[in-house]
Amino acid sequence: MIGLLVALLSAVVYTVGLSVQQRALHGSESISVNRPLHLARVLLGNPRWVFGCLFTALGSVGLIVSLGLAPVSVAQPAFAAGVACGILVVTLVVGERITRGEYVALALMPVALGLLTLSTADGAETGTTADTGLLVTVSLATVAACLAVVALTGGGGRSMSAAALGAAAGFAQGSAGLQGKGLGGLLADHGLWAAVAPALLSPYPYLYAVGWAVGIVLFQTSLQRSRASITAPVSNVAGNVFMVVMGTILFGERLPDDPLMLALRIGGFALTLVVVVLVRGNVARAEADTSRRRAHLADAAPTAPARNGTDAPGA
Repeated sequence: MIGLLVALLSAVVYTVGLSVQQRALHGSESISVNRPLHLARVLLGNPRWVFGCLFTALGSVGLIVSLGLAPVSVAQPAFAAGVACGILVVTLVVGERITRGEYVALALMPVALGLLTLSTADGAETGTTADTGLLVTVSLATVAACLAVVALTGGGGRSMSAAALGAAAGFAQGSAGLQGKGLGGLLADHGLWAAVAPALLSPYPYLYAVGWAVGIVLFQTSLQRSRASITAPVSNVAGNVFMVVMGTILFGERLPDDPLMLALRIGGFALTLVVVVLVRGNVARAEADTSRRRAHLADAAPTAPARNGTDAPGA
């Protein structure tokens, strides 16, 4: 129960950061994954985005703690469901338009993840250790696949939709989540201070940084092209399905033996696929709305004079 509460509280903190990042990105220069230095300059030079990033990082740390206190199929879905509900509330509060498909998708997502949570009601044990070699192989292969797909599709992802970039970001962040599960296991087994040395000697923090960095670049690019209510559910669904499946396998958390519990688990995964289909149908309209809004802001903004005649747009 404590792990579930920690996951939900972490989701609230993460959602606040995500909302701040979205507002910052929609008012900044355009970014692209094939211009990494320019992307880093735009993001790190935006204090509002950095502030939001700190909140999302704090929420991610809370998720790591919860993963050491509850099975991955309980903590991770609870966190994702909390983020989805939080995004819907924030979207309504700021007065952004929500389509019928988005309402249905955001309503189904917590139901889907709730079914996954209920499927562990028979008291499944929390796995805290995994085969290190296999975990490293799966994580690196996943991140490499995400980068390869973006690099080979449309020249650095330029022609990929926000939803496709969000899905790739979800898989990369899911690989980071597996490392979070490993770190959470060390915290549960050794305690806070005693876990520091084993954590630094393990591959978990370093692979976490790789997956997180790749995931955040892909996600921020998708977030600027659309709304968080579009990109975040796709990213969350992809990342959660990947992490729950691979985390259950790698950390030895068995599937439910009871037929009803197993049916709930399968039903939860089926609904996550429905969510992806529903959200994907609204991507084009959302991206068009966002592009028009950004163009309007650009036209309304005063043009800054070039310094010494050397400044150029996008430099």
